Amino acid sequence: MKVNTESISFMQDKRLRKSRQMFDGAILQLYVNELELDSGQIVERELIHHQPAVAVLATTADNRVILVKQFRPAIVDYIYEVPAGILDKGASENAVEGAARELEEETGYRASQLQKVAEFYVSPGYLNELITLYHASGLVKVNHPLPQDADEDVEAFLFTQKEVRDMLAQGEIVDLKTLYALQYWLTQS
Repeated sequence: MKVNTESISFMQDKRLRKSRQMFDGAILQLYVNELELDSGQIVERELIHHQPAVAVLATTADNRVILVKQFRPAIVDYIYEVPAGILDKGASENAVEGAARELEEETGYRASQLQKVAEFYVSPGYLNELITLYHASGLVKVNHPLPQDADEDVEAFLFTQKEVRDMLAQGEIVDLKTLYALQYWLTQS
């Protein structure tokens, strides 16, 4: 996928001296950038440009949260996460549209309200993936929801705050965006 490097902040860094693109994938590109630090030292940094993503803290009227369970090949395990995904490439999808779509695809619910909670970087030492977190409320189960992506096999579950606290205490939640979203939920209620 050809990415416009003008849209990548680290490619506009005034310290940038040279850049080599090492990988060009569907959702990410890897660059090795040579930078001149303020001290004058020249360093190389491996930097990943990642498509923007959304995450959804979906809570029901009876104050339960929807988590999805899915297999993650990078860690070779099934884990619980808040519904999430990258913004549709090729479409001019904005973050709130992406959040609504991901919620319906992964859980079968639509929300009457999507409130932006935060934007954060996953691991800014080498990755510019920006996740926008939304709180979805006023949930309604959809009779014929949008289908999951062809490469997804996601199952949705409802949890109470006590169940989530127990899962956190047992180390059962290992996904950072989910930890962030659940901590927000537990402290706001």
